[in-house]
Amino acid sequence: MEDKPKKNPKIEITELFGAKDGNDWYRFFYGIIKRETDNDGTPYVFSKILVEDEIHKGYIYSRANEQQILSKKMDELVLMVLDKGLHEDIGKSSKIVETDFFHN
Repeated sequence: MEDKPKKNPKIEITELFGAKDGNDWYRFFYGIIKRETDNDGTPYVFSKILVEDEIHKGYIYSRANEQQILSKKMDELVLMVLDKGLHEDIGKSSKIVETDFFHN
């Protein structure tokens, strides 16, 4: 009988991460969290969450050195999107050669 090389299963494990608007659990959203290290070898966590309700839809992203700090940042971003209209203001732009360029 031949020894067949073991095949490792092609499984990708994804860790989920949540953010909410204050204490409102009806406005709770979840997405991914990734743990990485920067070029200096310092660990950090990164998250991407889709915030979507009847009016708003957009992704929020953040990065921090600790998961607790990331959690606070993401909760604040949810609040800014839902209650402060963060994604509603597209800013100033100028049309140059039929392309919008955004600026201050």
